[in-house]
Formats: sequence, structure tokens, C-alpha cells
Amino acid sequence: MEDRDGNIWFGVMNKGVYRYDGTHLTHFLYKHKHPFYGDKIEKYISDILQDYKGNIWFSSFNGGGAWCYDGKSLTNYLPSKNYYLSNEDERSASNSKQGAFSNFSTKNYYAESQDSISDDMISSISIDKAGHLWFATRRHGACRYDGKSFVSFEQNDGFVSYGIFSILEDKKGNMWFCTDKNGVYCYNAGLSDGQGKIFKNYTTADGLVNNSVQSILEDKNGNLWFGTRGFGLSRFDGKSFVTFSDYKNE
Repeated sequence: MEDRDGNIWFGVMNKGVYRYDGTHLTHFLYKHKHPFYGDKIEKYISDILQDYKGNIWFSSFNGGGAWCYDGKSLTNYLPSKNYYLSNEDERSASNSKQGAFSNFSTKNYYAESQDSISDDMISSISIDKAGHLWFATRRHGACRYDGKSFVSFEQNDGFVSYGIFSILEDKKGNMWFCTDKNGVYCYNAGLSDGQGKIFKNYTTADGLVNNSVQSILEDKNGNLWFGTRGFGLSRFDGKSFVTFSDYKNE
């Protein structure tokens, strides 16, 4: 990612993040001390984004959650302790201070909190026109951050919770969510179904080439392009899908 000052940021495997200013490389996040798992190496930096205030955000898809760099220091955003005590991450790891998390005889209930991000495995980050950050998570749907609190969008909201790859706000203000197994969802906060929100799901039954959708882009004409698993590419004009590949959904 290129930031507004012309610095280039690289997220790499096993080595955290590098910033290149045209002359020097600066290294971030090579190792950090996770509060529940101790020292670890961040193996997969999944996305980098600059918000409207100039902060640089990083996300991790191997348990690091999200970080915010304000130009001086890094702030790490992780789920609450209850997330780990409930074994929501399903990792078989232990820490000398916290004990083994994977050996509970019964699984505790994980209660999400507005004070914490909902998942520590994040596929991507996006930002809407209001400046809210949206995190696409592995197991806990989409999570929105307004700078003060987190709001999670999951199954209880008429939305799928498992495997979100990417999120985009289109020119009309609709939010689009690409999922691993359930196609794409469109969230229109301007409409109402009696609860103040409308979710619409699009799948192969509607003409989408594959229900595993990993990327999304809006072109200058307002068409949405969906990149799916297996080289399937679909374009949506707001009414119908057109397929641009030889992919066969077998």
C-alpha cells in the first residue's frame, strides 16, 4: 500500500511489515508479545489500509487481530479474554500465565463486546464514506469500528458469520460482503424491514458463478465485479450477473 506521504508498506510472510520511504526500510511487527499466547511471529499480514486521519492499519490472518499505527506507536486490537477462554479460535496452544485454552471439558459461551474486535483472524479491512473501518473475519462475520466501539454483523442479524473475505461500500452507500460459502450479501442501511436494516443474499441461484467469493471491485459505471474461487469471475449491474470465465461449478 502507498500512503498519502508516498511511503510504500509491505505485508510479508513471517517477517511482519516493512515501510519503504524511498531510501530506508523500517521494520514493524516482526515479533510481539500476545497477551494470551506469549511471544510469536506474525506469519500472515493480510491487509494494510490508511484511514482518513492518516493512521495505518494492519490485519493478521493468523491470530494477531488488527493494529493501528499513528506515526509513533502501535495499538493492537484483539478480542476479549472470553474469546480465548471459550476456545473460539480453536487453537491448541498454551501460555504459562494463562494455561491451556484447548483443554476445557465444556466450552464457555463467548459474549462479544463493543470494547473488543470480534475475531483475531481477519481477511481484509475496508473503510466507508463515514470513516468507519470494516473488518472481514474468519468466524465472526463482519465487524465495524467507529473509532470508539465495535459492532458485529453476524447470523443473528440475518447475515452469515463464517468466512468473510472482503467488504466494499458501493457508490450508492450499500455495503457488500463476500463470503467463503454463501455468496455475497448486500446491506442497505437506508431501507427498513421493520428493524432498520435490509440484508439481501446473492448466490449461484441468482447467476453468481461461485458461492465462494474472495474479492470485489466497483467500476466507474457502478458495476460490481466478483472474483471467486476456481477462476470464476462475475459482473453484477444491479439486476443480473454475467460470467466472464470458463469456470464450471461442478
